[in-house]
Order: sequence, then C-alpha cells, then structure tokens
Amino acid sequence: MKLLKTIIAAALLVLPLSLGAQTKAETSLYGKTVNKPSVKAADKFLKKYPNSVYAPKVLQLKDSLLMADYIAANVSTISHDDALAVAGSAADAIGWKKDGVEHVLALDPDLTLRILSPAGELEDTRIIPVYTMSGATPSLTGPMEIVSPLGGKRKYIHFAYKGGKDEYVEVLYLPEEDIIHQALFYGNGDGTRIEGQSPEMIEGITISAEVAWLVSRFRENPNLVEISKADILTDDSIRWWLEKNPNAQTSATKLTFGKLDPSSSIVEACKKARKEKGAGRSAAIFDIRGYTVICTVSGGEYTLVWCEPVCRNRNRDAYIRTIYFESDGTTLDVIYYKGKTTFKNKISLPSRSLRHLK
Repeated sequence: MKLLKTIIAAALLVLPLSLGAQTKAETSLYGKTVNKPSVKAADKFLKKYPNSVYAPKVLQLKDSLLMADYIAANVSTISHDDALAVAGSAADAIGWKKDGVEHVLALDPDLTLRILSPAGELEDTRIIPVYTMSGATPSLTGPMEIVSPLGGKRKYIHFAYKGGKDEYVEVLYLPEEDIIHQALFYGNGDGTRIEGQSPEMIEGITISAEVAWLVSRFRENPNLVEISKADILTDDSIRWWLEKNPNAQTSATKLTFGKLDPSSSIVEACKKARKEKGAGRSAAIFDIRGYTVICTVSGGEYTLVWCEPVCRNRNRDAYIRTIYFESDGTTLDVIYYKGKTTFKNKISLPSRSLRHLK
C-alpha cells in the first residue's frame, strides 16, 4: 500500500494548468479515478475522454499502476540474509520471484545453482558451466544481484567469480529461460590485479548485448589491465613453455622448446638484448613479463629455450647470473648464483637435453 501511494503521488505531482474547458462529468470522473486508482478505472476514463487535459496524467497513472503490479509479481521480498539461511552450504543465495511465487537461488561453490522454496525444499538444479582457460577451481568474488542491464522488465542474476589468480569471469543468468552469458578476462595475476586479455574483447568479434555489458564492466574494473597484442603473444608463449616443461627446474632431463611469433614482445626484446654467439646460432637472456627467459636465434627464427620466474630475492634465492656456449657451439651453460655458491644447467640445443650440475 505504501508503494502504491508513492506511485500515485508521483503520477499526480503536476496537475493540469487549464481546467476551465472541462465538463463537470469529466472532472468528476477524473476525481474518482485518482481517488480509487486502478488500471480498469484509468482505461475507462481514457476511453471516454481520450483528448481530455487530464488524459496525460491518467495515462501516467496507468503506467505507474502497471509497474507496481509488475514489481509485486516479480520482485522478491526475501532478504539476502533470509536466502542464505535456507541455502545451506551455498557460496551465496538470493531471493527470486516468478509469476508471483517466491524462490531462493542458491549458488554452490562449484557453480551448481539450486532453486529452493522459501522453506529450503529443493525444486530444481541448474548447472553454470565454469568458463576457464586453465581448469582452475572457481571462487565467487562478491554477492549475487538482480539487474536489468538492457533496460525494460527483463531481469538477470549477475555475479562474478575467479579462476585461480589469473582468471576473472563476469556472468549474467536468466533463470526463467536457463540462459547463461559469460565473459572471461585472463592473463597474469597476483591475486588482485590481472594483466591480460578477454576473448570477448577481440576486435571484429560479434557478441550479444549481454556479453557487451559484461565486457564494459571489465573496462571499468581498475584491477583488470588490458595489454598489447605483442605482450599477449609473449604471455601465451611463456604459459605454453611452462605447461610443456613443468619439472624443468627440478628433475627434467628433456626440454620442449617453443617457436616464437615474430610479432611478440619477447622477440622484440631478444633483438635488442646482448647475444652469446654459438655455432650457427646465438642466445640471449633477459627478463620480461615477470620471467627470466633464454631465447635462441637461428636462421631468422626465434625460439624460447628456457623460462623461470624472475628472482625476487638474490640474497636468498638462486638466480641466473650468465650464460655461455661451450666449445662445441651447441651446448649452452646456464650459470646460477645462490648466495656464495654457484651451480649450472647444461642445455644441448640439438638434442634438447638438460643436465642439472651442482
């Protein structure tokens, strides 16, 4: 009732300025319409007096009443705390009203969505597919909310989740139709900030209006930093090398080298770096994008031979001090310092073999 009175007050805030030309019957019906407002009463007035000076206000009153009816039928009155109370071990929960019936949407840690009655009885289960490049386990980053990103009456459930420290996903979910829209931002992260890219932000790609709204949130998020295509190629090359050589720093005896895209920033950095000369090839070591890398150049082709995180504490941890070719011109010695001690790795470029020497 309070909501209805507020709507009527807003609809009648501005009254017509010229009332002299109206008949007593017209004015009387207008008074009855606003004193006992209903869609039926508004339609009756508009049908009888479509050109009345009162008509715009009655039409506004009708629209307000229709909106109030829509809110009453479709906007849940279940609070966030009450939703959580019936959702059990859910990561989050929210009230959801459909056709005048209240429900609770409970989002579990694995992104399973349970539809519950207000008493907590299971009514249905939906699966939100995890959008990931790495296979990381999702974790919700904030509460679910109901939004109308495209305007109008269509309402979506909105939430976001992380996939490890390197992935962030925004989601719009339409419960009535079980339709999901997701957008992913991924790259190099530190737990808070991610430098990277989004497949949905690639120039020339056609995306839905819902995904465009999600992408706009990426651009407004200061913790998501879009990087250049050259750095994206570099990050992809480093990620690929690390996946192919998971035990390179410990027990591996063979390495998988990666051919580098000429457009990547790692190739540009290698061109400028000081080179060690070998037999028909050269090698360079430098830091880029948070990693220490060794690249070789042969016949105009650039190859990623070695990659490890940049050493952050040289007084405590091992770091690469230098590299050089042995007399055969194909075996690369990688010299490490750790405090006052040294050790080295030997990498045979033709056979791609690795030896750890203390």
